[in-house]
Formats: sequence, C-alpha cells, structure tokens
Amino acid sequence: KNTRSSTNAWIHRELSPIVDAVYRRVADLLKIDESQLRHREEFENTKKKTYSSIAESMQLVHYGPGQQYTAHHDFLYPPLLNRFQPSRFVTVLMYLNDVKGGGETVFPRALNSESRDGIIVKPKAGKIIFFYNILPDGNFDDLSQHASLPVDGEDEEKWIANLWVWDPIIN
Repeated sequence: KNTRSSTNAWIHRELSPIVDAVYRRVADLLKIDESQLRHREEFENTKKKTYSSIAESMQLVHYGPGQQYTAHHDFLYPPLLNRFQPSRFVTVLMYLNDVKGGGETVFPRALNSESRDGIIVKPKAGKIIFFYNILPDGNFDDLSQHASLPVDGEDEEKWIANLWVWDPIIN
C-alpha cells in the first residue's frame, strides 16, 4: 500500500507577489530575516555569508476522496559523511480550504494530558500550524511524526501548502 495517495506540485517564491508574501509572512512567524528564505545576489548586504535559500519551494498538495498520507517524518537523514548533518528544521503547513469530513492532520506520538490519541488538527481555511523537526540539541524529533487522515465523502477534497525551512545555523 502506498504511504501517500495525494497529488502535489511545487510553487517557487518568484512565481508571483502573492507567493512572495506568503514567504515573508512565514519569515515573520519564524522571526527570521525574509532574505534567508530566498536566493540572494552577491551584492545584497545580508548577515548571512551564503546566497542560497534555507527554504524549499512551497509544496501544494491536493487530497481527493479517500486519499491520505500515512504517518511519516519531514526530517531527512543526511549522509553520514556530512559533518553538519543538515535537514528540515521546521514545517509550516497551511490549510487552504475547509474539510467537512476527515482529512485531519494527526500527530500520533504527541500525547498530552488531554488526549492519549495524539494531537489532531481539523483542516480549516486560513489555519496554519508549524512544528519543529529538530530538537534544540540537534537531534531529530520523533514526536514530529504526523499523518493526513483520509478525506471522507465523495465530493470532499483537501488543499494544503507546505513550506519546509532548513536549519539556518548549519546551512
């Protein structure tokens, strides 16, 4: 069985002023300079000595009826020989529509005093969640495991956008 049954596309920041504004809002949310989330020219005076973006292109994802993404992590295991061990630092997940049935994002390992079923987030247009994939000590956070539950109903669909930001210290 496939772990993911949705479809997706990649949207580059430079595509439009609207997409650029999303990246700027994410930078505000993360309290980092927006120039970190775009490719920079050599003449730009920034504190960072590199010119590449620490953000990936935005991923637009569509889930149709019955589609899902089973439990997974967003961090990536880097090659062992890379002493910096770069990976996705934070995930920003944006809900683009309301879903009446199913389609919840669930964090099955993130137990708390209110629930033994993990954290469950119902999709609602305009809602944004973000979570860290790496702990402050640099280790991967196993509790960041998450899934998209199946979308219920013949006419239901779920639209989200993901933006992954890599560790700004070691990039």
